Amino acid sequence: MTFLEKLAAKAEKAAMDKAHLNGLLRCPNCGQKPASAPVDMETLMRCHSCGAETLPAEWKPEAQAFLTVHPDAIPENTRIRREGTPPGECVWHIPANGKFGFFLFFGLFWVTITAVVSTAFLFSTPAEGAADKPWFLYPFFGIFWAVGIGLLYAAVRNKYASHRISVTRDLVTLRREMFGKAKDKSMVTSQVTSVAQVEFYQQNYKPIHGVEIRGQAGKLRFGSTLQDEEKAWLVADIKRAVFGESHAGAMAAASPEKIAAQRQASFSFPLPAAPKGHWIMGLFFMLMGLGGIAMGFFGGPDFSSSGKGDVDRISQVFDAVFSLFNLIPIIVGFVFTGIGLLIVRSSWPGSQREVRLEGDETQVALRTYQHGRLIKEQSFSRSSVSGVRATNTGHVNGKPMKRINLIVDGKAKRVTWWTEGDTADVWAGDVNRALG
Repeated sequence: MTFLEKLAAKAEKAAMDKAHLNGLLRCPNCGQKPASAPVDMETLMRCHSCGAETLPAEWKPEAQAFLTVHPDAIPENTRIRREGTPPGECVWHIPANGKFGFFLFFGLFWVTITAVVSTAFLFSTPAEGAADKPWFLYPFFGIFWAVGIGLLYAAVRNKYASHRISVTRDLVTLRREMFGKAKDKSMVTSQVTSVAQVEFYQQNYKPIHGVEIRGQAGKLRFGSTLQDEEKAWLVADIKRAVFGESHAGAMAAASPEKIAAQRQASFSFPLPAAPKGHWIMGLFFMLMGLGGIAMGFFGGPDFSSSGKGDVDRISQVFDAVFSLFNLIPIIVGFVFTGIGLLIVRSSWPGSQREVRLEGDETQVALRTYQHGRLIKEQSFSRSSVSGVRATNTGHVNGKPMKRINLIVDGKAKRVTWWTEGDTADVWAGDVNRALG
Protein backbone atom coordinates (compact mmCIF):
# COMPACT_ATOMS: atom_id res chain seq x y z
CA MET A 1 0.00 0.00 0.00
CA THR A 2 1.42 3.37 -1.04
CA PHE A 3 1.69 6.39 1.25
CA LEU A 4 -1.30 8.07 -0.40
CA GLU A 5 -3.39 4.92 -0.07
CA LYS A 6 -2.52 4.69 3.64
CA LEU A 7 -3.42 8.35 4.08
CA ALA A 8 -6.77 7.83 2.32
CA ALA A 9 -7.49 4.74 4.45
CA LYS A 10 -6.82 6.66 7.67
CA ALA A 11 -9.10 9.49 6.58
CA GLU A 12 -11.86 7.03 5.67
CA LYS A 13 -11.49 5.24 9.02
CA ALA A 14 -11.70 8.55 10.91
CA ALA A 15 -14.88 9.45 9.00
CA MET A 16 -16.43 6.04 9.80
CA ASP A 17 -15.54 6.40 13.50
CA LYS A 18 -17.25 9.77 13.62
CA ALA A 19 -20.29 8.41 11.77
CA HIS A 20 -20.46 5.60 14.36
CA LEU A 21 -20.31 8.08 17.26
CA ASN A 22 -23.13 10.08 15.63
CA GLY A 23 -25.24 6.93 15.27
CA LEU A 24 -25.33 7.08 11.47
CA LEU A 25 -24.15 3.55 10.68
CA ARG A 26 -26.74 0.89 9.88
CA CYS A 27 -26.47 -2.76 8.86
CA PRO A 28 -27.18 -2.94 5.10
CA ASN A 29 -29.11 -6.18 5.70
CA CYS A 30 -31.38 -5.46 8.70
CA GLY A 31 -30.89 -1.75 9.45
CA GLN A 32 -29.61 -2.23 13.03
CA LYS A 33 -26.79 -0.15 14.52
CA PRO A 34 -23.39 -1.86 14.97
CA ALA A 35 -22.33 -3.03 18.42
CA SER A 36 -18.93 -1.34 18.04
CA ALA A 37 -16.93 0.80 15.67
CA PRO A 38 -15.10 -0.95 12.79
CA VAL A 39 -11.61 -2.24 13.58
CA ASP A 40 -10.34 -1.01 10.21
CA MET A 41 -11.75 -0.48 6.71
CA GLU A 42 -10.58 -3.87 5.39
CA THR A 43 -11.99 -6.27 8.02
CA LEU A 44 -15.54 -7.58 7.64
CA MET A 45 -18.05 -6.45 10.30
CA ARG A 46 -20.53 -8.96 11.70
CA CYS A 47 -24.01 -7.68 12.59
CA HIS A 48 -24.99 -8.75 16.11
CA SER A 49 -28.64 -8.81 15.06
CA CYS A 50 -28.82 -10.71 11.75
CA GLY A 51 -25.30 -12.17 11.56
CA ALA A 52 -24.52 -10.66 8.13
CA GLU A 53 -20.83 -10.04 7.43
CA THR A 54 -20.18 -6.93 5.35
CA LEU A 55 -17.44 -4.37 4.82
CA PRO A 56 -17.51 -1.23 7.02
CA ALA A 57 -18.05 0.95 3.93
CA GLU A 58 -21.40 -0.80 3.41
CA TRP A 59 -22.66 0.27 6.86
CA LYS A 60 -24.11 3.60 5.75
CA PRO A 61 -27.51 5.32 5.94
CA GLU A 62 -27.76 4.92 2.15
CA ALA A 63 -28.50 1.24 2.78
CA GLN A 64 -31.92 2.19 4.19
CA ALA A 65 -34.79 2.09 1.74
CA PHE A 66 -36.31 5.30 0.47
CA LEU A 67 -39.76 6.26 1.61
CA THR A 68 -42.29 5.06 -0.97
CA VAL A 69 -45.87 6.30 -1.24
CA HIS A 70 -48.85 5.95 -3.56
CA PRO A 71 -48.98 8.55 -6.37
CA ASP A 72 -52.22 9.97 -4.94
CA ALA A 73 -50.84 10.29 -1.39
CA ILE A 74 -50.26 14.04 -1.58
CA PRO A 75 -48.38 15.14 1.60
CA GLU A 76 -50.27 17.28 4.05
CA ASN A 77 -49.31 20.96 4.20
CA THR A 78 -47.21 20.69 1.04
CA ARG A 79 -46.82 23.87 -0.99
CA ILE A 80 -46.36 21.92 -4.23
CA ARG A 81 -49.28 22.43 -6.58
CA ARG A 82 -50.22 19.95 -9.31
CA GLU A 83 -52.23 20.81 -12.41
CA GLY A 84 -53.75 17.95 -14.35
CA THR A 85 -54.11 14.27 -13.47
CA PRO A 86 -51.75 11.51 -14.59
CA PRO A 87 -51.50 9.75 -16.97
CA GLY A 88 -52.59 12.88 -18.89
CA GLU A 89 -50.56 16.07 -19.20
CA CYS A 90 -49.42 17.32 -15.78
CA VAL A 91 -47.57 20.28 -14.32
CA TRP A 92 -46.05 20.44 -10.83
CA HIS A 93 -45.30 23.90 -9.39
CA ILE A 94 -42.62 23.86 -6.67
CA PRO A 95 -42.25 27.23 -4.88
CA ALA A 96 -38.92 28.61 -3.69
CA ASN A 97 -37.61 27.08 -0.48
CA GLY A 98 -37.11 30.42 1.25
CA LYS A 99 -33.95 29.28 3.06
CA PHE A 100 -30.29 29.61 2.15
CA GLY A 101 -29.36 26.24 3.63
CA PHE A 102 -25.85 25.21 4.67
CA PHE A 103 -24.40 26.47 1.36
CA LEU A 104 -24.45 30.05 2.69
CA PHE A 105 -22.33 29.30 5.77
CA PHE A 106 -19.95 27.02 3.88
CA GLY A 107 -19.69 29.47 0.97
CA LEU A 108 -18.91 32.41 3.27
CA PHE A 109 -16.32 30.34 5.13
CA TRP A 110 -14.71 29.24 1.84
CA VAL A 111 -14.63 32.77 0.40
CA THR A 112 -13.23 34.23 3.63
CA ILE A 113 -10.37 31.72 3.81
CA THR A 114 -9.67 32.17 0.08
CA ALA A 115 -9.65 35.95 0.47
CA VAL A 116 -7.19 35.86 3.38
CA VAL A 117 -4.79 33.39 1.74
CA SER A 118 -4.93 34.87 -1.78
CA THR A 119 -4.43 38.40 -0.42
CA ALA A 120 -1.37 37.27 1.54
CA PHE A 121 0.17 35.59 -1.51
CA LEU A 122 -0.87 38.00 -4.26
CA PHE A 123 -0.75 41.43 -2.65
CA SER A 124 1.98 41.18 -0.02
CA THR A 125 4.91 43.49 -0.64
CA PRO A 126 7.89 41.54 -2.06
CA ALA A 127 11.14 41.74 -0.17
CA GLU A 128 13.77 44.01 -1.61
CA GLY A 129 15.34 42.33 -4.62
CA ALA A 130 12.70 39.57 -4.76
CA ALA A 131 11.05 38.63 -8.04
CA ASP A 132 7.51 39.70 -8.88
CA LYS A 133 4.64 37.36 -8.15
CA PRO A 134 4.46 34.59 -10.81
CA TRP A 135 1.48 34.90 -13.17
CA PHE A 136 0.14 31.39 -12.54
CA LEU A 137 -0.93 32.34 -9.00
CA TYR A 138 -3.84 34.39 -10.39
CA PRO A 139 -5.61 31.55 -12.27
CA PHE A 140 -4.70 29.15 -9.44
CA PHE A 141 -6.55 31.22 -6.84
CA GLY A 142 -9.23 31.96 -9.43
CA ILE A 143 -10.30 28.30 -9.20
CA PHE A 144 -10.90 28.64 -5.45
CA TRP A 145 -12.80 31.91 -5.93
CA ALA A 146 -14.99 30.22 -8.55
CA VAL A 147 -15.84 27.40 -6.10
CA GLY A 148 -16.73 29.87 -3.35
CA ILE A 149 -18.89 31.99 -5.63
CA GLY A 150 -20.56 28.80 -6.87
CA LEU A 151 -21.46 27.83 -3.29
CA LEU A 152 -22.93 31.26 -2.63
CA TYR A 153 -24.93 31.04 -5.87
CA ALA A 154 -26.28 27.64 -4.74
CA ALA A 155 -27.39 29.25 -1.45
CA VAL A 156 -29.20 32.06 -3.29
CA ARG A 157 -30.81 29.56 -5.65
CA ASN A 158 -32.04 27.49 -2.70
CA LYS A 159 -33.78 30.52 -1.24
CA TYR A 160 -35.22 32.21 -4.32
CA ALA A 161 -35.49 29.72 -7.21
CA SER A 162 -38.83 28.09 -8.00
CA HIS A 163 -39.29 25.06 -10.26
CA ARG A 164 -41.94 23.79 -12.61
CA ILE A 165 -41.98 20.26 -13.98
CA SER A 166 -44.28 19.51 -16.89
CA VAL A 167 -44.92 16.14 -18.53
CA THR A 168 -46.62 15.85 -21.90
CA ARG A 169 -46.84 13.04 -24.41
CA ASP A 170 -43.78 14.47 -26.20
CA LEU A 171 -41.60 16.25 -23.64
CA VAL A 172 -40.59 16.35 -19.98
CA THR A 173 -39.51 19.89 -19.11
CA LEU A 174 -37.90 21.39 -16.01
CA ARG A 175 -38.15 25.17 -15.70
CA ARG A 176 -36.18 27.08 -13.08
CA GLU A 177 -37.26 30.68 -12.39
CA MET A 178 -35.33 33.20 -10.29
CA PHE A 179 -35.45 37.01 -10.18
CA GLY A 180 -37.74 37.13 -13.22
CA LYS A 181 -35.51 34.99 -15.41
CA ALA A 182 -36.39 31.46 -16.49
CA LYS A 183 -34.33 28.57 -17.85
CA ASP A 184 -35.86 25.48 -19.47
CA LYS A 185 -34.34 22.04 -19.96
CA SER A 186 -36.26 19.27 -21.71
CA MET A 187 -35.99 15.64 -22.77
CA VAL A 188 -38.15 13.42 -24.95
CA THR A 189 -40.72 11.59 -22.85
CA SER A 190 -40.24 8.28 -24.66
CA GLN A 191 -36.50 8.39 -23.87
CA VAL A 192 -36.91 8.69 -20.08
CA THR A 193 -35.33 5.63 -18.44
CA SER A 194 -35.86 6.28 -14.73
CA VAL A 195 -37.39 8.59 -12.14
CA ALA A 196 -35.80 8.17 -8.72
CA GLN A 197 -34.23 9.77 -5.67
CA VAL A 198 -30.43 10.03 -5.86
CA GLU A 199 -27.78 11.49 -3.59
CA PHE A 200 -26.89 15.08 -4.49
CA TYR A 201 -24.35 15.80 -1.72
CA GLN A 202 -23.61 15.03 1.94
CA GLN A 203 -24.07 17.23 4.99
CA ASN A 204 -22.49 16.11 8.28
CA TYR A 205 -22.06 12.60 6.84
CA LYS A 206 -25.77 12.48 6.02
CA PRO A 207 -26.68 12.02 2.35
CA ILE A 208 -29.00 14.67 0.92
CA HIS A 209 -31.18 13.31 -1.89
CA GLY A 210 -33.11 14.97 -4.66
CA VAL A 211 -35.31 13.88 -7.54
CA GLU A 212 -33.64 12.85 -10.81
CA ILE A 213 -35.38 12.20 -14.12
CA ARG A 214 -32.83 10.38 -16.26
CA GLY A 215 -33.06 9.95 -20.02
CA GLN A 216 -30.94 8.49 -22.77
CA ALA A 217 -29.34 11.86 -23.49
CA GLY A 218 -29.19 13.57 -20.09
CA LYS A 219 -31.02 14.15 -16.83
CA LEU A 220 -33.17 16.66 -14.96
CA ARG A 221 -32.44 17.20 -11.25
CA PHE A 222 -34.26 19.19 -8.57
CA GLY A 223 -35.81 19.02 -5.11
CA SER A 224 -32.92 18.53 -2.67
CA THR A 225 -34.57 20.97 -0.21
CA LEU A 226 -37.98 19.25 -0.24
CA GLN A 227 -39.31 17.09 2.59
CA ASP A 228 -38.87 13.30 2.31
CA GLU A 229 -42.62 12.83 1.87
CA GLU A 230 -42.67 15.37 -0.95
CA LYS A 231 -39.75 13.72 -2.77
CA ALA A 232 -41.37 10.30 -2.48
CA TRP A 233 -44.72 11.60 -3.76
CA LEU A 234 -43.15 13.45 -6.69
CA VAL A 235 -41.18 10.37 -7.75
CA ALA A 236 -44.32 8.20 -7.68
CA ASP A 237 -46.52 10.80 -9.38
CA ILE A 238 -44.02 11.66 -12.14
CA LYS A 239 -43.40 7.95 -12.77
CA ARG A 240 -47.11 7.47 -13.33
CA ALA A 241 -47.26 10.44 -15.69
CA VAL A 242 -44.23 9.32 -17.72
CA PHE A 243 -44.60 5.55 -17.80
CA GLY A 244 -48.32 5.09 -17.24
CA GLU A 245 -50.13 3.29 -14.44
CA SER A 246 -49.34 -0.31 -15.40
CA HIS A 247 -45.76 0.32 -16.57
CA ALA A 248 -44.86 2.21 -13.40
CA GLY A 249 -46.26 -0.58 -11.27
CA ALA A 250 -44.35 -3.19 -13.20
CA MET A 251 -41.12 -1.23 -12.80
CA ALA A 252 -41.61 -0.89 -9.07
CA ALA A 253 -42.32 -4.59 -8.65
CA ALA A 254 -39.51 -5.81 -10.89
CA SER A 255 -36.37 -7.23 -9.33
CA PRO A 256 -33.15 -8.52 -10.91
CA GLU A 257 -33.31 -12.17 -11.87
CA LYS A 258 -31.31 -14.30 -9.50
CA ILE A 259 -28.80 -16.46 -11.30
CA ALA A 260 -27.61 -19.53 -9.44
CA ALA A 261 -23.91 -19.66 -8.64
CA GLN A 262 -22.01 -21.98 -10.95
CA ARG A 263 -18.48 -22.69 -9.81
CA GLN A 264 -15.90 -22.63 -12.59
CA ALA A 265 -12.71 -24.66 -12.48
CA SER A 266 -10.85 -21.79 -14.16
CA PHE A 267 -11.73 -18.23 -15.11
CA SER A 268 -10.17 -14.99 -16.32
CA PHE A 269 -11.90 -11.60 -15.95
CA PRO A 270 -10.35 -8.29 -17.10
CA LEU A 271 -10.83 -5.54 -14.55
CA PRO A 272 -13.42 -2.91 -15.52
CA ALA A 273 -11.92 -0.07 -17.52
CA ALA A 274 -11.66 3.36 -15.91
CA PRO A 275 -14.49 5.78 -16.79
CA LYS A 276 -13.95 7.64 -20.04
CA GLY A 277 -12.17 10.93 -19.55
CA HIS A 278 -11.02 9.93 -16.07
CA TRP A 279 -7.45 10.85 -17.00
CA ILE A 280 -8.55 14.46 -17.53
CA MET A 281 -9.45 14.67 -13.84
CA GLY A 282 -6.00 13.24 -13.06
CA LEU A 283 -4.32 15.95 -15.14
CA PHE A 284 -6.40 18.57 -13.33
CA PHE A 285 -5.21 17.24 -9.95
CA MET A 286 -1.62 17.29 -11.19
CA LEU A 287 -1.89 20.89 -12.38
CA MET A 288 -3.42 21.93 -9.06
CA GLY A 289 -0.63 20.14 -7.20
CA LEU A 290 2.19 21.57 -9.30
CA GLY A 291 0.67 25.02 -8.93
CA GLY A 292 0.65 24.62 -5.15
CA ILE A 293 4.26 23.46 -5.10
CA ALA A 294 5.37 26.36 -7.27
CA MET A 295 3.38 28.78 -5.15
CA GLY A 296 5.05 27.52 -1.99
CA PHE A 297 8.57 27.77 -3.41
CA PHE A 298 8.30 30.95 -5.46
CA GLY A 299 5.09 32.81 -4.67
CA GLY A 300 4.80 32.81 -0.92
CA PRO A 301 4.70 36.03 1.09
CA ASP A 302 7.95 37.13 2.68
CA PHE A 303 7.50 37.22 6.45
CA SER A 304 11.20 37.83 7.12
CA SER A 305 12.13 40.73 9.36
CA SER A 306 15.67 40.95 7.98
CA GLY A 307 16.70 44.38 6.81
CA LYS A 308 14.24 46.13 9.09
CA GLY A 309 16.62 46.93 11.89
CA ASP A 310 17.06 45.19 15.19
CA VAL A 311 14.25 42.91 16.21
CA ASP A 312 13.64 41.21 19.52
CA ARG A 313 13.62 37.47 20.01
CA ILE A 314 9.79 37.30 20.12
CA SER A 315 9.56 38.92 16.70
CA GLN A 316 12.05 36.42 15.33
CA VAL A 317 9.94 33.55 16.67
CA PHE A 318 6.81 34.96 15.06
CA ASP A 319 8.66 35.41 11.76
CA ALA A 320 9.77 31.78 11.84
CA VAL A 321 6.23 30.55 12.63
CA PHE A 322 4.62 32.60 9.88
CA SER A 323 7.24 31.42 7.40
CA LEU A 324 5.95 27.88 7.90
CA PHE A 325 2.77 28.90 6.05
CA ASN A 326 4.77 28.53 2.85
CA LEU A 327 5.01 24.80 3.58
CA ILE A 328 1.23 24.31 3.45
CA PRO A 329 0.80 24.71 -0.35
CA ILE A 330 3.93 22.60 -0.90
CA ILE A 331 2.59 19.68 1.16
CA VAL A 332 -0.90 19.92 -0.35
CA GLY A 333 0.67 20.26 -3.79
CA PHE A 334 2.65 17.03 -3.45
CA VAL A 335 -0.50 15.19 -2.30
CA PHE A 336 -2.57 16.47 -5.23
CA THR A 337 0.21 15.70 -7.70
CA GLY A 338 0.52 12.15 -6.38
CA ILE A 339 -3.23 11.57 -6.62
CA GLY A 340 -3.22 12.93 -10.16
CA LEU A 341 -0.37 10.65 -11.19
CA LEU A 342 -2.19 7.59 -9.84
CA ILE A 343 -5.38 8.52 -11.73
CA VAL A 344 -3.57 9.24 -15.00
CA ARG A 345 -1.52 6.07 -14.75
CA SER A 346 -4.61 3.89 -14.28
CA SER A 347 -6.79 5.55 -16.92
CA TRP A 348 -4.52 6.91 -19.66
CA PRO A 349 -6.20 6.18 -23.04
CA GLY A 350 -4.45 3.71 -25.31
CA SER A 351 -2.47 2.12 -22.49
CA GLN A 352 -1.34 -1.42 -23.28
CA ARG A 353 -1.47 -2.42 -19.61
CA GLU A 354 -4.27 -4.80 -18.56
CA VAL A 355 -5.08 -6.23 -15.15
CA ARG A 356 -7.03 -9.49 -14.91
CA LEU A 357 -8.46 -11.55 -12.06
CA GLU A 358 -7.71 -15.16 -12.90
CA GLY A 359 -8.20 -18.43 -11.05
CA ASP A 360 -7.94 -22.19 -11.22
CA GLU A 361 -8.78 -25.01 -8.81
CA THR A 362 -6.11 -24.03 -6.28
CA GLN A 363 -5.49 -20.28 -6.50
CA VAL A 364 -6.85 -16.87 -7.45
CA ALA A 365 -4.48 -14.23 -8.78
CA LEU A 366 -4.41 -10.58 -9.78
CA ARG A 367 -2.15 -10.45 -12.83
CA THR A 368 -0.94 -7.39 -14.70
CA TYR A 369 -0.04 -7.77 -18.38
CA GLN A 370 1.67 -5.30 -20.68
CA HIS A 371 1.80 -5.99 -24.41
CA GLY A 372 0.58 -9.49 -23.53
CA ARG A 373 3.51 -10.18 -21.18
CA LEU A 374 2.99 -10.86 -17.46
CA ILE A 375 4.77 -8.16 -15.45
CA LYS A 376 3.16 -8.45 -11.99
CA GLU A 377 1.25 -11.08 -10.04
CA GLN A 378 -0.35 -11.35 -6.62
CA SER A 379 -1.89 -14.72 -5.80
CA PHE A 380 -4.03 -16.21 -3.02
CA SER A 381 -5.24 -19.70 -2.27
CA ARG A 382 -8.73 -20.21 -3.68
CA SER A 383 -10.03 -21.49 -0.35
CA SER A 384 -9.12 -18.17 1.31
CA VAL A 385 -11.12 -16.10 -1.20
CA SER A 386 -14.76 -15.74 -0.16
CA GLY A 387 -15.92 -13.40 -2.92
CA VAL A 388 -15.92 -9.91 -4.38
CA ARG A 389 -17.73 -6.83 -3.02
CA ALA A 390 -18.55 -3.54 -4.71
CA THR A 391 -19.04 -0.67 -2.24
CA ASN A 392 -20.04 2.95 -2.79
CA THR A 393 -17.23 5.52 -2.85
CA GLY A 394 -18.96 8.62 -4.25
CA HIS A 395 -20.85 10.06 -7.19
CA VAL A 396 -19.98 11.68 -10.51
CA ASN A 397 -22.74 13.69 -12.18
CA GLY A 398 -25.27 11.86 -10.02
CA LYS A 399 -24.01 8.41 -11.03
CA PRO A 400 -22.79 6.19 -8.17
CA MET A 401 -19.16 5.12 -8.27
CA LYS A 402 -17.94 2.02 -6.48
CA ARG A 403 -14.75 0.40 -5.24
CA ILE A 404 -14.26 -3.30 -5.95
CA ASN A 405 -12.70 -5.42 -3.20
CA LEU A 406 -11.55 -9.03 -3.22
CA ILE A 407 -12.33 -10.64 0.16
CA VAL A 408 -9.35 -12.74 1.31
CA ASP A 409 -9.36 -14.33 4.78
CA GLY A 410 -12.11 -11.95 5.91
CA LYS A 411 -10.25 -8.83 4.77
CA ALA A 412 -10.71 -6.59 1.75
CA LYS A 413 -8.05 -6.46 -0.93
CA ARG A 414 -8.66 -3.46 -3.19
CA VAL A 415 -9.06 -4.29 -6.85
CA THR A 416 -10.28 -0.92 -8.22
CA TRP A 417 -10.75 2.47 -6.58
CA TRP A 418 -13.31 4.17 -8.82
CA THR A 419 -15.64 2.20 -11.11
CA GLU A 420 -19.09 3.05 -12.43
CA GLY A 421 -21.66 1.51 -10.10
CA ASP A 422 -23.57 -0.61 -12.63
CA THR A 423 -20.34 -1.88 -14.20
CA ALA A 424 -18.90 -2.77 -10.79
CA ASP A 425 -22.05 -4.69 -9.77
CA VAL A 426 -22.13 -6.71 -12.99
CA TRP A 427 -18.41 -7.54 -12.77
CA ALA A 428 -18.67 -8.54 -9.10
CA GLY A 429 -21.67 -10.75 -9.87
CA ASP A 430 -19.84 -12.55 -12.69
CA VAL A 431 -16.79 -13.19 -10.52
CA ASN A 432 -18.81 -14.39 -7.53
CA ARG A 433 -20.71 -16.86 -9.70
CA ALA A 434 -17.41 -18.17 -11.08
CA LEU A 435 -15.97 -18.53 -7.60
CA GLY A 436 -19.07 -20.44 -6.50
